[in-house]
Amino acid sequence: MTSSLFHHGGYQSLDGDTGLGGAAGMPSIDFHEEEIAFSSEETSLDPRDQSHRFEHIQNLDDFFTRVYRYHQRGGFVCMALEELFQLFQLAFVVIFSTFLMECVNYTVLFRNAMTNGTKTRLSEAVINPQYCAAHLSGWVVFAVIVSIFVWLAKFAKVSYNLIKYWETRGFYTQALKICDSSELASLTWAEVQSKLLAMQKEYHLCVHKSDLTELDIYNRILRFENYTVAMVNKDLLPLKLQLPFIGEYVYFSRWLKYNIKLALFYFPYWGLFENRWHLKPEYKRLDNRSELVERLRKIFRIFGLLNILLLPLIFLWQILLLFFKYAELVKREPSLLGSRRWSEYGRVYLRHFNELDHELEARLVRAYEPAARYMNCFTSRVLTVLAKNVMFFAGALLVVLIVLSVIDEDVLHVEHVLTGMTVLGIVVTICRATIPDENQVWCPELLLKKTLCHIHYLPDSWQWRGREHKTVTRNNFAVLFQYKVTFLLEEMLSPIVTPLMLLFVFPDRCGQLIDFFRNFTIDIQGVGDVCSFAQLDVRAHGNPEWSADADAPMPTMSGSAAAATSTSSVPHDDQPAELAPKAADGKTELLEAAASAGAAQPMSLQPQQQRLVGGVCRLDHHQGQSAQSLQHQQQQQQSMVGMTASAALLDPYSVAANSGQQSLAAQMSVSTLYLHELHHHRLLSRAPGAALLLAPMAEDEPDREGGGGGGQYGGSASTA
Repeated sequence: MTSSLFHHGGYQSLDGDTGLGGAAGMPSIDFHEEEIAFSSEETSLDPRDQSHRFEHIQNLDDFFTRVYRYHQRGGFVCMALEELFQLFQLAFVVIFSTFLMECVNYTVLFRNAMTNGTKTRLSEAVINPQYCAAHLSGWVVFAVIVSIFVWLAKFAKVSYNLIKYWETRGFYTQALKICDSSELASLTWAEVQSKLLAMQKEYHLCVHKSDLTELDIYNRILRFENYTVAMVNKDLLPLKLQLPFIGEYVYFSRWLKYNIKLALFYFPYWGLFENRWHLKPEYKRLDNRSELVERLRKIFRIFGLLNILLLPLIFLWQILLLFFKYAELVKREPSLLGSRRWSEYGRVYLRHFNELDHELEARLVRAYEPAARYMNCFTSRVLTVLAKNVMFFAGALLVVLIVLSVIDEDVLHVEHVLTGMTVLGIVVTICRATIPDENQVWCPELLLKKTLCHIHYLPDSWQWRGREHKTVTRNNFAVLFQYKVTFLLEEMLSPIVTPLMLLFVFPDRCGQLIDFFRNFTIDIQGVGDVCSFAQLDVRAHGNPEWSADADAPMPTMSGSAAAATSTSSVPHDDQPAELAPKAADGKTELLEAAASAGAAQPMSLQPQQQRLVGGVCRLDHHQGQSAQSLQHQQQQQQSMVGMTASAALLDPYSVAANSGQQSLAAQMSVSTLYLHELHHHRLLSRAPGAALLLAPMAEDEPDREGGGGGGQYGGSASTA
């Protein structure tokens, strides 16, 4: 049985390929802006002459976030264009929508009224702008006035952001020596981060610490995101609704997520944090819990009332935005609505602690194809029969109309003929996408396990092992991997559902939320208040099944190892070995992993054994008894012929694994093995005596299970 290094309230961690990289799918919303302490003095080309401009940054959270976004979004020019085009889009949607509703004579356009000529001109259908502006309806005038204020606020924010982007550009060009966008595009985030860490020694970005680590940067950039991941995974946010005729439904739209973060984090007077890096002191004490619970309930109710007041405008904006964005795509490619995407809930649920946006996006992109193929394994026989017959009738009508229009093009001028042809074409396309491919043979067991190599875990409550082919497993997985049309409906209805949840659902969870922030917030020197789960303290939050025996000999490490342990700075696919974290945090637990791994051969530092990583990615050997899975097992067993015993042991399908001895590496993520090996070699290179600490442990209990949780950080949320 596979268990997670961190027990997340019913999680199971499944290890696999944890390489990171790629571009972020969507930049996160910048909810709150604070000023970075840059000097306004003129700069020179020598950073040493202007080092004081980058010393003792006042708000490192904002600073590191801007440095990260500058890299991910392609530099100043790309960021400026994105911001400016957002302004233009907002103005265009308002102006064009007003024009369509008030300034078009649809009677003339639809030729319901006779014109002077035989041909209707577009100018005849457009009402005079002066007359149109003078006769706008009252609610349109109100909506336009509100839109103007929103646009002005957006303009102020864009102007502020452009100034900060320019200052960030100065930091890249003068301090990091990255001068143009082409050079920036060729650098990975790990390389930029290494330059940023080197800056601490020269410029002292952080005044509270002499050295910065990767974990410090990640904790600052993802401070609030880590809290959100923990709350979702501990099921503290009431996102599961009981709906009539549907049952349990998980609802987590972008607008709801925005309101939750706004209420909890980004308001200094209403929120729980007094600034970006410190939780208010009263939330750390137990004596005034009841008062804080009532305050948080009031906050949610206030946000709910504000959403109700703005509901007409927000709802109208959502409809217009979705219409302008997706209408043409649906017309050109109707099967788009039948495609799938990772749900907003799934993106948070599957996210690791200290996982940046581009790292999460890379994992989900790699998992998309096997996940889509897995969902396509399940087809409804009734729906297939209906689709075939509907496609037959719709196709017959469409062919007749096409033939008639070829014979005489005047047929196209008949009322609603073009509309009918368009609708029939969409129906045929949707039906064709619904009918399964007769030449495909699916194996849901292997497809789901291949997906889990990247997403790393599914809830224990699903009881999915051996039931990958069951419809109930498919329905549970659909919560994480939803239809795109479902996503569009959720976003469209979000202005209505969000205030109802804030008013009537969220207040009941305020007590648990207050307890969560009090119990799982720790103060890290030089970083501030962070979620304790983000430190990945195995002893405090780890799954007991993965803990070392109490009587097992433990090596004596440096004082930093006694602090909060962390594997959150695991090397990525785009991170070379020399840029891996050099902090001592987490070495104790890594040595425990060395003991549990026994005589396993090094993987990460020996290129000839990289093919064994695939064995780890294939997870454990407890597969369902389908013909495809049995055949796959036989092929894997044949491929292991000639390997050493320790190498064969790394493959979960190997003969050794199936002969009673548990695969030791099958339940360890690639990144965890890599980090263990890296620290192992560093200890040997730095202190020859350290080898004495590792050797006895490697022979202690070779049969004991060990390893890390799924992916980069071993897990997404832990249960204390």
